[in-house]
Amino acid sequence: MSETFQHQAYEYVKEQIINLRYKPSQVITDTQVAQELNISRTPVREAFHRLENEGLLINEARRGWRVYSLSIDDIHELFDIKIAIEGMLARCAAERGSEEERAELLACFEQMQAAAASGDSETWLKCDFKLHDIIFAMAGNARAERIVANLNDQWHRVRIGYATMRARMAASTVEHEAFVKAIVEGDAAAAQRLMEQHLDNVRTELVHMLTTLVLPFVENGV
Repeated sequence: MSETFQHQAYEYVKEQIINLRYKPSQVITDTQVAQELNISRTPVREAFHRLENEGLLINEARRGWRVYSLSIDDIHELFDIKIAIEGMLARCAAERGSEEERAELLACFEQMQAAAASGDSETWLKCDFKLHDIIFAMAGNARAERIVANLNDQWHRVRIGYATMRARMAASTVEHEAFVKAIVEGDAAAAQRLMEQHLDNVRTELVHMLTTLVLPFVENGV
């Protein structure tokens, strides 16, 4: 039963964080969350420690737990790791993917392309998530997939708004077309290079957006 409550607390707090219901740098306590969920404090504390290990909470002595906030340095660190791992995964997907998976990847991209053309950002984002999940499955490296999932959780609240900006959606679709084509054709070196270029472009534009349009106008980061 304790594990069930811990999982409940973990999922609840994580959702509050990545969807900005708990704000960056906001202090929360185990008592507060226990009351919100009507459970004891022990499983909440256990959930907090797990979220701390995943980079979503920071334990502050005598204050409680602070929701993490992203700095520009954090963005660079996240993308250094994402570029290294996801470039490798794109290479592996090109080398290992089955014909059925290649067909599924191409079909998903075509749906993404259609969503971008119609300005349907919600569908585009769903296709983006699915497309990368297909690449992870093709690569067959579950540990790498878990690391990327955690990194994406850490910039999720920024990612959603950024990815669905119309100009970025169009540019990203072109970039996706390039690395999807390389994966489908089995060109492992090109798949890795193009994925790395795509993620580096995302980082460059994201840092510019945050530096010029967001961080000057918020007190506690993003």
